[in-house]
Amino acid sequence: MAVLLLLTAAAACTGPAEPATSGFVKLGALRGKPPEAAELTGDVGDSTYRALRRVSAGDNEQARELLTRPRAGGTRTFAFVEPGCVETGAVPVVTGDVLDVRLTGGANTACAQASYFLVTVTAEDPDNRLRLRA
Repeated sequence: MAVLLLLTAAAACTGPAEPATSGFVKLGALRGKPPEAAELTGDVGDSTYRALRRVSAGDNEQARELLTRPRAGGTRTFAFVEPGCVETGAVPVVTGDVLDVRLTGGANTACAQASYFLVTVTAEDPDNRLRLRA
């Protein structure tokens, strides 16, 4: 019984799990302003996908799936469209309560034209403390 209480107390001290990258899709060049970062609640995923289609070269099935798939209970999912070059991944960055992402890979590469990437991040945030960058 004492061991169980000790393990429960240790888990409570660690807090919620860190946000994790749940999706990464290369979109390519965009014509126009990409959609703003958003939390994917309700129909926000659908509207973000429609906004993305307006500025992209065509339909991207991977992007649609990431933005419109059902969300797991108890988690929050956020979407970011970020400019880059030949990056191979992304990591979530939390500063205070502000969530952002940083593209990774592709260092020391010069690009003639920016390529955009869709990044989704999932976070356990039971107190709804996380917010998106301004």
